[in-house]
Parts: sequence; structure tokens; C-alpha cells
Amino acid sequence: MVSSTDKGAFIENLILSSREPENALKMQKQLYEFLLQDTQNGKLYKFRSFDKDGFSLNNLRENTLHCSDPSVFNDPFDCKIGVTFGSLYQAKYEDEFDLMEVVFGKFMQVMSGTMELSECSETEQRIIHKLLNNERLMDFISENQGKDITDEEKSRILFENGYIITDMLQTFLSDEALASSLGICASMLPKIMDNISPDGMLKISGDDATLEDFAHANGVYDDTDEIGLTLKLSEKIQPELISAREDIKRLFDNADRQMSLKMKELFLIGCICTNYKNKLMWSHYADSHKGFCIEYDYSNLVVDDHTVLPLPVIYSDERPLISWKAALNNSPENVEEAVLQFTKGLLTKDNIWSYENEWRILIKATDVSDIPMPRVSCVYLGASISGENRNAVLQIAKEKNYKVKQMVVDRGAYALHAEDVEF
Repeated sequence: MVSSTDKGAFIENLILSSREPENALKMQKQLYEFLLQDTQNGKLYKFRSFDKDGFSLNNLRENTLHCSDPSVFNDPFDCKIGVTFGSLYQAKYEDEFDLMEVVFGKFMQVMSGTMELSECSETEQRIIHKLLNNERLMDFISENQGKDITDEEKSRILFENGYIITDMLQTFLSDEALASSLGICASMLPKIMDNISPDGMLKISGDDATLEDFAHANGVYDDTDEIGLTLKLSEKIQPELISAREDIKRLFDNADRQMSLKMKELFLIGCICTNYKNKLMWSHYADSHKGFCIEYDYSNLVVDDHTVLPLPVIYSDERPLISWKAALNNSPENVEEAVLQFTKGLLTKDNIWSYENEWRILIKATDVSDIPMPRVSCVYLGASISGENRNAVLQIAKEKNYKVKQMVVDRGAYALHAEDVEF
């Protein structure tokens, strides 16, 4: 079984290479070799339950795989790209944050005498002048300037002098032009700093500080996500900004809704896996072992430009996030990044599902939902299949000359066995 790290790197390379049509066949062949590496002899499996309309049996008879709208999947996170307040804010105000970094660099040059204040822009001069007039900041820099210390020691010094970060941030945000461009957070941040106790300031100064620590330091303990916590923090610190919070909430709700609709409009997905003995797969997808499992043989495919191959699912503790840059700036490079993230969103699942070792076939939503598959090399009957359903599968297997095996529960271990069925 190939690791999710290797699968993620392979998928990213595959997507990036797909920009060059002349590489299509080469990448198809690389994907096929990757598939053979992750499977046992090129076999992939589809677990099925019996439905009243006979769709599962029809797929077996016609050797097809049904591809579904991702909105019907049982995991509410599946095929859903994450959104965060931080990623939006960074994308929307990246230039302003870059300006802060640039201005601080020029401030240090002015301090050391390697740059004249007059060489800076009007905005830069205003902010640098305020920094130069901050006695606490100047004393701190004078005491530590020129010391040969490690990054760890720098972090410790800043941790022990948290007011320095506060002073610098408040100086930047006191500039009207810069603060007005930063929106809701510009007026919220100084108030947050003013409300944090000394103990709270120490806690959020550490390298491992989280947004929850930041919120708790301000008395906000709601059990909610990063977006909700940011809005709750604003509600406490800036109760008057009702309309701004409503606008932000609408933005995120609309982004989530639009992404779900786009996934539904663009893709249908067929799901297969690498192990027919997986007990949880039998329980979850084959009606508690009362269904059946189809084995598709990919071992002898002749791969060409038109071959439809499945793609490996990546299992991760972190959800793919929307590229807000693409949403806010439709330059070619940003759109390419958005395509990469959307594709990874379709192929990434929470680590708790890693036992599935799933592969996915992605087709256009406008295509026929039942697609042809490689030959069926075996059909496995669930350990608890009914006599009626068993006979229905055997009848099709006899017509199509499919090999059949019966799954049997081990009598002394947590294991399943596949016994040959004669018919």
C-alpha cells in the first residue's frame, strides 16, 4: 500500500503535468504503474448492497460502475473544500501585510543608519516616525541590537517582552490609511490587546499558541470553528460592527454553497478500493455482509489517451482549503492553483477513512453515470447473504462466466475467508 504522502505528491505532479497535452499519455502510463503498485495484482473492488430496483445486479450483469453525485456520500466532509477566515484575510489583505513587513525592515535600516528616512514613501515615513518615537520599543531594540543570539533565544526574549509585539502592531494600525484598508480586524486587534490580561498575553506569545488561546484570553469559550470563533471574538470586542459580521458570514455561507454546487455540476464519482477482505467495507457498503463485492481486473490493460483510470484517494488530518486568491484575483496562476485545490478536494478524505484505501474515477456530470469497467475476475458473496440474493448473483455469474467465491467468517479469529463456489 502506497503512503498518502506519496499519493499526494503523485496527484499534484499529475495535475501540474496535465497542463501540457503532449504529456497526457506519459502521465496515464505513470498513473497505471502507480495503480499496480498500490493493488494486489491490479485488482480493485466495489462493494454492493441489494436495492429494490436492481441497480446493483444490473451493474454486475453489464460490467459497469455507477458514478454518483458527491452530495449523496455518507461523509459530510467528503468532496468539500475547507474555508477559513485566516486564508481569506491573508489573500484579501496580502499586500497590506507585506507592507508591514517592508516598513519594519526599513525601520531597522533607518535605526542602523544604512537608510535615510527621506528615502521612504510618505506612508512608510509616518509609520517609521511613530516607531522611532515609541520609547519602550527603542529601549528594547537598543538593549538587544547587535547581540549574537539564536532564533530560539529571540523567541524567548519576545515571549518575555510581549508588549513589544503589541506596541508594533498598534503603531501600524494607528496609521489611518493602513488601518482603513485592513477592514474589520484593524480596529478589533488593538482592542483585543487591551483586553488581554498579563497571563493571557504570556499564553498567546508562545510559538504553539492557537486561535482558541487567543479567544480564551479575551473570555470567549464558544465551541465553534475558526470562522465562528473570529466572529464571536468580534462580537465581544466590537459589538457595534453588526453589519460587518453579517457581511462576512454571508460571504462564507455563499462560498460554501457555491463550491458544493460547482462540485455537483462538474463531477460524478465512482468509488472502488483495494481489499475484498476488509471487514468494515463489508459492514458499511455491503449491507452488513448481506451484499456482494465485484473484483475488477486492471492487470492487463492497454493504456492509451482514452483510457479512464481511477485516481488514488489521499488521507489527511488537514482539509484542502479554497484558494481565496483565485476567488479574488482570476490571474492564470491563481486559477491553476484553484484547479489543483479543487481536484485535491475531490480526492482527499479524513484520516479516519484510511482503512478504505479508496481509488476514485472522476467523470463529467454530463456523462452517462454507469461507465464500462475492466473485466470482472471474481464476485464475492457476503458472509450473511440471503439464499434468494445468492441465487440472483449466481444466475448472472453463470450467464457471464464469472468466478464466484463465498465469504466465510473465521471460527477462531477476526478474519474472513473466500471459499470457491461451484455452480
